[in-house]
Formats: sequence, structure tokens, C-alpha cells
Amino acid sequence: MIELALSPDARQSRAAHAPSGSVRTPHELWRLRGATDDLRGLAIETSFGYALGLELDAELVLLHLQPDLDSLVSYADRLEKALRTQGWQPVPSPLSSPKERI
Repeated sequence: MIELALSPDARQSRAAHAPSGSVRTPHELWRLRGATDDLRGLAIETSFGYALGLELDAELVLLHLQPDLDSLVSYADRLEKALRTQGWQPVPSPLSSPKERI
């Protein structure tokens, strides 16, 4: 989305300065189901350290920078706990086996 707001010259300049292979896959920390949509907590490595990404219905709605991975995990845990007390329900990971869900 942000990329679309940049002029073609700015996009080209930005791409030229991006280090090769700098795109990193986010790691899902948790997934919660609300009344209508799913919310995912993502750990994303950035050039500044780490970021907690919140993705609502497959759209990134928040990127919160953290100085290190420990801070990110602590913040994500507190946020997940607060959301669950508000009624959000955990969604089992598709990667976990049926035994892990019991």
C-alpha cells in the first residue's frame, strides 16, 4: 500500500538501495479469531531490529518496532493475553499436530 503512494522515481530509488535478499518472511506468533476476522501477531526482522506486526484479515494494520526479540515476544504475549480477555479466541495453527491441540 505504501509503495503505491510513492512516485515511480521514488520506488525505483528505494528498490536500488534495498539490500539483496532483505525481504524476510514474518513468523506467526499467534492467531486469534474475533467476531468477524482473524488477527495474527507476527514477528518481523527489520534493519532496525524487530517489529511486531498485527495483521487483520490478511492486511497489515500495525507495525510496532522493538529493540530486540525478547522485548517483542514479551510485548506480543501481553497483547495476546489482553485480547483473549476481551473475547478473542485462539485459532489452532495448521502446522500443529492434532495431539498438540488437545
